[in-house]
Amino acid sequence: MTSTTRAAALAHPLRPSTWRSAVSVDTSRTSFAAPVRVGLAVGLVLLAGGLAGQRDIVGFAALGALISAFGRPDPYPVRMGRLAALGVGITASIAVGGLVGLSGGALATEIVAVALLSGVAAVVVGALRVAGPGAVVFVFAATASAGFVTDAMDFWRSLAAAAAGALIGLIAALAPWLWARVRHRLAGGARPPSAGDVEYQSVWASMARVTHPDLLATGARMTAAAAVSAVIAAAAGFDHPMWAAMGAVATLQGVGYHLTVTRGIARLLGNLAGALIAAGLLALPLGYWGAVVSIMVFQTIAEITAPMNYAICSTAVTPMALLLTALGAGLTPAAAVDRVADTLIGIVVGIVVAALTLSATDHVPGAAHRPGRPVRERLSRAVRRW
Repeated sequence: MTSTTRAAALAHPLRPSTWRSAVSVDTSRTSFAAPVRVGLAVGLVLLAGGLAGQRDIVGFAALGALISAFGRPDPYPVRMGRLAALGVGITASIAVGGLVGLSGGALATEIVAVALLSGVAAVVVGALRVAGPGAVVFVFAATASAGFVTDAMDFWRSLAAAAAGALIGLIAALAPWLWARVRHRLAGGARPPSAGDVEYQSVWASMARVTHPDLLATGARMTAAAAVSAVIAAAAGFDHPMWAAMGAVATLQGVGYHLTVTRGIARLLGNLAGALIAAGLLALPLGYWGAVVSIMVFQTIAEITAPMNYAICSTAVTPMALLLTALGAGLTPAAAVDRVADTLIGIVVGIVVAALTLSATDHVPGAAHRPGRPVRERLSRAVRRW
């Protein structure tokens, strides 16, 4: 890849056309049933946790329930196995963060662990080829766990909450299909209704792709961007440097360089708007139940708008995430400002990392493209020369 192409890539975020793309809205992909089920799944675990007096760990159950947001385009038989695997993954992510907490919660340890986790999560989600929020959910889970766990009891309680939430999320995502099967059996049908002649790989066969060079390159980019952004945020004195890592991971979830930049801009605009909403809500005496209702509403809005426009989706995700964090840790309106600053660092680092690791298949508008070697091939040649 030529230096001219890299210069064009770094200039791409400044083009008006890129910003117009970030705010464009596609209403043709709007749906409501699946987003409402996600909101209800999250609300159900928050309701159950509140009534059971377990309000300090309900956030982990809600993160588990978020697996219901994945795999919406997939047929139900395909979705079932993949969501179960993601449920295991979100629980494992909370375990990783919990181990960081048990070790003393040193920031350097957390940065290394979460950065490596972000790369692994990106590879696994890519291997499963499952649509949804992406690796950032697993990073959020690990970061929350690292800040919460201080002893073995905290560790096991957070894992149990995440597993229970994932089970509820799985049931919510499959509810129409499960209900159709139950109704068919109650009607005396000899066999449950078929989902059609669906051909799909098993989870185990899909996981065999984790060693694919393209996935490994994506994981490496995620790890580097998460680590660098967290270090910069920590050096700048921000209170929540791992939020910068989440910003970088969310930005790099775009397929191709143009979408990476567009998502970064959309996330920044959404965070600015969402931070204003969050600051107002955090200043109000919402109480636990007011926060639960708000989280349900924002989560549902985020799921409805995610296919339409990522900026609108991020506007809803920001107050949802901050309120969810506040349930266990407590936050002030100033946290909304930190969220924007950390996210900006993550977006900038994510875009720069993407620009520096362009491959021959990446299209950069405004650049004169010439055949080039993918990043992994250049690295391989450098290693051989060394």
